[in-house]
Amino acid sequence: MYKNLLVAHDLSVEADIAVRRAAQLARLHDARVTLLHVIEEYFPERMMQTVREAAEVALRDAAQSNAIGNCHLLIRQGRAAPTISEAAHELKADLLVIGAHHQQLLERFDGTTLDRIARHSRVPLLLAVDESVSSYTRALSGMDFSLCACHAWRLGYRLLSSSAELLALNAYEPGKEADKAERHLATQRDLLRQAIQEERAHVPDMGPRLLCAVQSGPFKEVLDRALGEWKPDLLVLGSRSRGSIEQAFLGNVVRHYLRRPPCDILLSQ
Repeated sequence: MYKNLLVAHDLSVEADIAVRRAAQLARLHDARVTLLHVIEEYFPERMMQTVREAAEVALRDAAQSNAIGNCHLLIRQGRAAPTISEAAHELKADLLVIGAHHQQLLERFDGTTLDRIARHSRVPLLLAVDESVSSYTRALSGMDFSLCACHAWRLGYRLLSSSAELLALNAYEPGKEADKAERHLATQRDLLRQAIQEERAHVPDMGPRLLCAVQSGPFKEVLDRALGEWKPDLLVLGSRSRGSIEQAFLGNVVRHYLRRPPCDILLSQ
């Protein structure tokens, strides 16, 4: 599944974390890695070659320091989000790996660069923020029975080794029928177990240990509680970005975690 990894590298320290994560995943999945740097500024022609060469040196150093053998370097010019998306499509990347992005004042009105990359990309996106870059041992997948959430669960499953755990978490809001909450929770748990069983048909037999849970409350509150109690090193989310409105704006929950990542985040597109 993960045989062609694309790392968007902006020459920052945060991007180096993404390279280290890509190197770890490449060794686990025997994958090829492409390091991409996008030059957004426009320089005079005689200066552009110098800028490109400096970026190439930085990418080569990042690849060598992380012992990435099967690695390709790519330098392009343009707006970051669409250029990265185009490169991912052209390269047929299985996964786009990117480091954390610090929000600047002007971006508060237009969304961060990371928001725009997530909106443009049509390949799974892994936001890498954990500096230890150890193999994932615990992944938490938000499951609401949507196709997007199910697809995200499959992506998380395939990203993990057989020694890891994958928890599918569903949030149930009882609404006006609070007196029937326990019975509805039991039904919801049965539905979640059935959904996970059906998803097993779409993934390899060898994979992480599977867990599932249903908790009462709004989706974000349930996720926050589980993040605090279970402390996963990977959060798996579906972007829910297929509607006409959602194509322009990421869901509030997804945007919140992208801007304040509690751990690495795998986002299904």
